[in-house]
Amino acid sequence: MTSKIQLDMRLSRLIEAFPQTRAVFAAHGLGNLVDEEALAAIGPFLTLETALLSHGVAPDHFLTLLEEANRTETPLDAPSRLEVDDTTPVNLLALMTCGLKVPFARALAAFINDLQHQQGEKIDYSVVSNLNHEHSYYPYVNHVKTVADLPDIIVSADFNAFFYHNFYQRFIAPGHFVDVMDKPPNRLFSDAGIADPEHQYTILCVNPLIIVADLAVVGDRPLPRRWADLLDPIWQRSITLRGNENFFCHAVLLPLYKEHGSAAMQALAHNVLDGRHPAQMVKSAGSGRSAALYVMPDFFAHKIPEGKAIQRIWPEDGALASPVTLLVKKERAAALKPITDYLTGEELARVFVDALFPSPHPDVQNRLPADAGLKWIGWDYIRANDLEQANAAIDAVFLPIVRETMHA
Repeated sequence: MTSKIQLDMRLSRLIEAFPQTRAVFAAHGLGNLVDEEALAAIGPFLTLETALLSHGVAPDHFLTLLEEANRTETPLDAPSRLEVDDTTPVNLLALMTCGLKVPFARALAAFINDLQHQQGEKIDYSVVSNLNHEHSYYPYVNHVKTVADLPDIIVSADFNAFFYHNFYQRFIAPGHFVDVMDKPPNRLFSDAGIADPEHQYTILCVNPLIIVADLAVVGDRPLPRRWADLLDPIWQRSITLRGNENFFCHAVLLPLYKEHGSAAMQALAHNVLDGRHPAQMVKSAGSGRSAALYVMPDFFAHKIPEGKAIQRIWPEDGALASPVTLLVKKERAAALKPITDYLTGEELARVFVDALFPSPHPDVQNRLPADAGLKWIGWDYIRANDLEQANAAIDAVFLPIVRETMHA
């Protein structure tokens, strides 16, 4: 018989129809692609070809091995929904940041369940932690060949692979994605210039990064007022950032690199004490025994217990705005409108605001200190500079110094 296995099959459909092929993945060290968690998280959106290319596996040869495994048993009916058109089940992948994943997933699930019940339309969707590298979609992005291989709707956090020129030049610049926000942003977002002037990316909300000072460790040093103050030598080995010796948060590093260049990366690296997850910072801040300054999301800063000797600092030049971005396929925008109206609407905007993620929605009041602003890296910079290369240049200067400092 002729096999129905195809390279453009999604992994979840492939394993559902041909479960005997799972052993082939395991035998070639790719079992993590088809375990139950991966199939639930990214399997509905990841094609066989993209997965193989990202692991350096020749697709045609691997397809032959799958076909041989298939011949050993009678397959189930293969999925036939491979073409992207208005009858295709909607698929939505959300790669969410800590602090927003749970409330976003809860709200989205309620909406999707109601929509499916009302319209009888199947919607494949998954909400995955942005830090779950084991089941992250990002490693596969550079290997996607066609827009049909991408999810219809992508929600993602931070300046990630969807902003890199590899993706931008293949899929954004040609016009495959469209901004679906139908209201002008509120003053907070308009003043910061966060709405995309080219109407390709939709910014749903931002994760504002601020500074938290442990007053006992700061001592008589003047508290930072602007982000550039973190470069001052008085903070040598005094700052905790999100990260570890192999990775540090580029949402913090990129704006300083943009404005002050490689010298800023050297100066800041000498001032780093260590890297931690924000949840760990919450436990350390105010203890008087660790860093003097912590850079963390406002969400986590508000988790620090009352009574600790800390001060939350919203810099004068604005909290660093790490975006939560929506990408919507232009050719599917009309069919997707009931979903995108919800994603950009007032109800979900209130979920964002309640989680301390400021929203651009004009009818929702953000929970911010008086006169607080946002610091945005700028669309001109994003489009003129490959952020992937910028991050690599940052890491080449920043990481060696940090590693030496942390192990001194």
